[in-house]
Amino acid sequence: MKLKIMKHTYSITNMGCTGCVGHIKEQIEKHPDVTLVDVSLEQNEAAINMNKHIPIAELQLCLDKDTEYAGRYAISQV
Repeated sequence: MKLKIMKHTYSITNMGCTGCVGHIKEQIEKHPDVTLVDVSLEQNEAAINMNKHIPIAELQLCLDKDTEYAGRYAISQV
């Protein structure tokens, strides 16, 4: 049985540089149901491919797991 990949685009606030982009991508990719993350600094968005729907609160937890950056970035629906 082939898994259906879902792609959702979210708004990300407080990104200021390519380092932020890399950090956000790295943190979200740690979620076991995420297959691909593409973060755009210019559009302040993240396109996330996933095996099943992941609630925004769960994605926010991924961003907040790194205590150095907890609370810095916020993810929401576009």
